Amino acid sequence: MFNSIYPFSVSATAKISSIISIVVAIAATATPVTALQLFYSSPGNVSKIEDFIVDGITYDVTFKNDTFFNIFGNPNNTDFLKPTFWDNQNLAKTAVNNLVPLLNNQKPVPTQVNNSPSVLFPYRGVVASNGNLFLVSKVSSYITQWNDFQGESQDIFTQGNTIANYAIFTPKTATKTIPEPQVSAGILGTVFIIAANRFKRKVRE
Repeated sequence: MFNSIYPFSVSATAKISSIISIVVAIAATATPVTALQLFYSSPGNVSKIEDFIVDGITYDVTFKNDTFFNIFGNPNNTDFLKPTFWDNQNLAKTAVNNLVPLLNNQKPVPTQVNNSPSVLFPYRGVVASNGNLFLVSKVSSYITQWNDFQGESQDIFTQGNTIANYAIFTPKTATKTIPEPQVSAGILGTVFIIAANRFKRKVRE
């Protein structure tokens, strides 16, 4: 009897170990599903966006109507607070490309963001021939729907002391999700019960 059981126990152990390894691997790689959320200060007027993803990074996005200098400071000064996409035109464009369909897919489509029909994504500073500093931004603006241009341009030039509606991106800290202990224990328990029942049936045979 011992010899007839021994080959099965080795096989059963290998199968159980394999199943457990798969379960553990799935549990270890489990990640949460975060739902992007839009917040409104009034009907049709978006005030904040949570869990907005740009190039794989998740942000909370707020908006501020003020001058560039008041929000970020002067790019020529050491205390300048760089906008998230500063010196990265492609990412600024990606952010706009992600925002436009998001707004247009809402039911109903919002007509304002922070009480404004447009929002700017600053990415560069340019000094004019007269010495004035202009900020270059990508734009999302509403006419009959949201677009990535204003007039015929995808770039908007504003002076540092001109009030405009700027998007402010705050990256969210990434956290590794650990599955709930009772869920993992339940899965492993089920695996052991199934394996034990099969083992008992084999022994009786």
